[in-house]
Parts: sequence; C-alpha cells; structure tokens
Amino acid sequence: MFTNKILNFEHGAILTRSMLHEIYKYPREILRLKYESYSNGIICGLDFFVEGGNLFLTAGIIKLDGEFYFLDKNINLSELAEQNNLEVDGEYFIWLKKFTVEKEPCLTENNFEVTFATKNLTPTLGNFIFTARDDFNFPELVEGDNPFENIFRRSAFNLFEVEFASKGGATFHPLLFRLVKDFLLVKENKTPLDYAILTQLQNAETISLQTIKSYIAEDGKNFSGGRKNLFESFCDSLIHSQFKVNYILNQQEIENARNKRFSPMGKLLR
Repeated sequence: MFTNKILNFEHGAILTRSMLHEIYKYPREILRLKYESYSNGIICGLDFFVEGGNLFLTAGIIKLDGEFYFLDKNINLSELAEQNNLEVDGEYFIWLKKFTVEKEPCLTENNFEVTFATKNLTPTLGNFIFTARDDFNFPELVEGDNPFENIFRRSAFNLFEVEFASKGGATFHPLLFRLVKDFLLVKENKTPLDYAILTQLQNAETISLQTIKSYIAEDGKNFSGGRKNLFESFCDSLIHSQFKVNYILNQQEIENARNKRFSPMGKLLR
C-alpha cells in the first residue's frame, strides 16, 4: 500500500510521540526539493522480480499529482492475483486504487492500494494476460532478426504505459531499458549514439524521452503514435542503425598527415 501523509498541526496543538515519529520518518520535503521539476511517475524501486515461482513488486516511491507515495515493502503479486480470483486468459491491469484515512485530527493519509482492474485505469504499473500465478510472460530478448520482438507481443507483461519520473516528460520503466543495455552490449558496429546510450544506462536506470526521439530522428525515421509505438520505433532504430564511415584515407594520405607540423605562429610547415 502506497502512503502519503499530510501533517497539519494547529497553533498550540500538543504533539504526541506518535506525531513526532511520523514527522521523523517521512522525508517528503527532501524529495520535493530534488524532484520538483520531474514528471509524475516512479522515482525509485517499483521493479519486478521472480522468486520461487512468484512475481514480486519491489518497494519504492512514486510521484503522483506532485505528491510522493511510499511502498515500504515488497508485494507478492502472484499471491495477490490468487486472492483476487483472477480468471485464466483474462487481461488485467495493476491498478493503484486511491483511498483516504483520517488517522488523527492533524494527520490524514492518502493511500494507493495495489489491486487489479479489467480495464486501463490510471495510475497503472503494467498489464498482463493471466494464465497462472506462476506463469507471467516477462519481456526478454530473443534470437533472430528482431531481438525485441517478444516484448511487443500481447501475451508479454506490458510495461509501456508505466511512467518513470524524468525531466521533460515521463520515460519508460527501467526493466525495458535493461533489455536495451543487454542488446547494446553485444551489438556489432555500434554508432557513437549507441555508445552514448550504453554509457548512460551503465550509470543510470533510464534515458529521457528526448534522447529516445533524438536517436530515432538521427536514424532518419519519423515517429507518430503512443508510448508503445515510440519504444518500438526506438528498438527498430537500435537494430538497424550502423556506424557509417564517410571517407577512407589511403596509406599515402595517412603518411602525409603524419609528416605535417605547425610552427608556433600557426603556419603549416612541410
């Protein structure tokens, strides 16, 4: 359950130990200072992993409508799916359902409960076709002409509408960018932009929408459509872009270049 706590102490109010504890453990203003200029979306965490046949959502922080919400422990999504009696072959969205709790006269909690919906309700953390609690088709690279083909299939766990907070607009989930990094690590004939993206992904979880659109434009393609189409165009450009040598120096030209030198005044000497 995601929690956002609103502290509103009236003048002259007596602060209890529990109130002071809430102030101490809730670093809302620090986050606001750092991420004020970021879009809505995941700030950190809220990743996925499989353990013992179960799919887990990790603890993390999400920014929604300018406020920060904390999930302080991992959630077993497989167990939650079983508790909600999901129907086999049904499509479900991981939905953050909002509700409010008045805990004390000066403390209100706005919460988001992790649940499932049969239609696309926002905010969402992805959607999937339910087959069994231990059978989630996760995006992964495959062998062939299009290594990214699997992640665009309807049966695959869909993360394209999941927003990751970024400056200049929400970007994509880190899980998708890990596939991009794995592809670039083994790609032959990398372009300079490939190296730039690979370097960034080795130091951060994501890249910005502006970088993605610039890469597509550099590859000579135009983009139109939603987030899924944008990422698909990006993957297509990653596959087909290659480093192009515009000119080749012959051995004599190389020797001539080596023999050239400049005087202190900048005059070319031979």
